[in-house]
Amino acid sequence: MTKRFITAALAALTLIAVAVVFPAVVFPRGAAAVASENSITAGGAGVFPGGASFNTVQLAGGTFGIGAKTYNDGSAVGDVETQFNGSSLIGLEQDITVTGWVTAGTLNPDSSVTLNGTATLDMGDGTPPSTGVPLVVVVSASGVQVTVGGSALPTLPKSDGFINIE
Repeated sequence: MTKRFITAALAALTLIAVAVVFPAVVFPRGAAAVASENSITAGGAGVFPGGASFNTVQLAGGTFGIGAKTYNDGSAVGDVETQFNGSSLIGLEQDITVTGWVTAGTLNPDSSVTLNGTATLDMGDGTPPSTGVPLVVVVSASGVQVTVGGSALPTLPKSDGFINIE
């Protein structure tokens, strides 16, 4: 009788161990960590809220195009092109162009992605473009925020186009 009880108890413990361990082996929770390798594609346009400005240019809206791939080690490759349109201090149309090369990127807890690299900044005012300028771009489902040379542009909300973070 005692032998049957021990055999039944061992069988039950074995069954429980398999039920607990098998899903952990077949469906590891660590698989979600692979999500830090992402593809970011975006193309669209938006309108800035009233009062948005950058380097004395009153911004009206802009367009963006982004293609980047981030990797688990924090590195990334890709390109960013944005053009922001607005008015100069004397009321003339002025287009600010930021062309960037992505070298690093991370997935943020809010599912946005931060891309880092270097850029060329053309203020569209006739002065030569600035090259090798530090670039940070935060891409979210709702828009794009660009910081170039330590100066942050307001977030450009996406009103047309697409933003995919996969």
